[in-house]
Amino acid sequence: MAAPKTDDLSRWRTAHAEALRLGRALLGAAQVFRRYAGELRYRPQFGVEGRVGDDLLDAAKTMRETVTAITSIAARWDEEITWMRGLDPGMPVDDIQRGHATAREAMRLLRSALEIFDRSMQHPETAPLDAPYGTGAPTRVHPGAQCTWVADRAEWIARELANVTLRKENLLLGVRRTSS
Repeated sequence: MAAPKTDDLSRWRTAHAEALRLGRALLGAAQVFRRYAGELRYRPQFGVEGRVGDDLLDAAKTMRETVTAITSIAARWDEEITWMRGLDPGMPVDDIQRGHATAREAMRLLRSALEIFDRSMQHPETAPLDAPYGTGAPTRVHPGAQCTWVADRAEWIARELANVTLRKENLLLGVRRTSS
């Protein structure tokens, strides 16, 4: 087992701290979406009822920027796994790789949810009511539900980032102890 170089170790620890910071930023934006999930209403004849505030639009922008930053960190995850395996070829990194895959999937789903959110907020749809089985029934989802979906996915990413970072730090602590 090779002793980790201090430069490499501090580089990855910095990346871990940044991933956790970005996860916290997502949680803050998700709180705004959660609040609006309870405030926005939808009436098919009139569209969205309730005010879509600048804070919600800012939270959506923050989420997009944060996911972009997380994606740049995620682009180096394979390099980090290779580095970890170089320290100890027998290091159990399967859980970490599964966590990476889950976080990548969560980021993809958050991007999709944000695209749908943007379209529905910019172009609210109205429809005549001829329910329950008429052709005029609205095809869009309730804006409160969309806010909930966005918040759920952002919280999922934050949770996965925290879990996978904790696993990596635990493995690195074990490597440092055995190499000392």
